[in-house]
Amino acid sequence: MQDHDALEKLEKLSDQLDTAKEASEATTRRVQRARQTTAKIKRDVRRKRPKPDTGDGKSKAAVELGRKGGAARARQLTPQQRSAVARKAAKTRWDGHQ
Repeated sequence: MQDHDALEKLEKLSDQLDTAKEASEATTRRVQRARQTTAKIKRDVRRKRPKPDTGDGKSKAAVELGRKGGAARARQLTPQQRSAVARKAAKTRWDGHQ
């Protein structure tokens, strides 16, 4: 009799796990679909917006990316490499472009 009760409990738990798994997968699919839809809407909005101009022919987005790129490069360089880059830039400024 105990085996029968244990089997019933096990089967009930198994059903509950299956139901939870299905619910989780359904929720995950809904969340993924919502994220995809949101990303698509954001892309569409960005495409329709005119690109801002800084007045010197460069877009604000390009200028901002340039700022971020320089900072990212500086973080990756060692102190000695940053010093060498700075030395070269100073020399170029004082000697002029050749």
